[in-house]
Amino acid sequence: MQHTPPPPVITSEVRIVDPAGTPRIVLSAADGRPAIVLIGHDAKPAATVALDGNDRPSIKLANPEPGAPTAVIEIDDKGAHVKFDRAGGASSYLFLNNAGTSGVVLIDGAGFRRASVLLGADGKVTVEGPEGRVLPGR
Repeated sequence: MQHTPPPPVITSEVRIVDPAGTPRIVLSAADGRPAIVLIGHDAKPAATVALDGNDRPSIKLANPEPGAPTAVIEIDDKGAHVKFDRAGGASSYLFLNNAGTSGVVLIDGAGFRRASVLLGADGKVTVEGPEGRVLPGR
């Protein structure tokens, strides 16, 4: 006897629940933007894989510890980046922009850019310290 697969399920959102009936995974395209959301025990999104309105992908990782760092891997209109954020303003990111410049940027807890290393598409390296001061090469 030949097995026939069931017909596809067509819907704009699917919620997968745990034994208590609490949503833990949401697959959605309800707003026209596809997303997969993994939901933590606290009922907040813990991880999200999504496409924006221009089909640019992102992966967002929340931290279950209050005030602890979060992470995002994202393609946006400027290029690609990996960004780490902490409540209160501290962050750091690694990027490669559409023009070919790549870099690492460090931002302090007050939200001020404190250091960066940039590699231009032309191969020129720039190291910057606080307030954008270019640091001497070594």
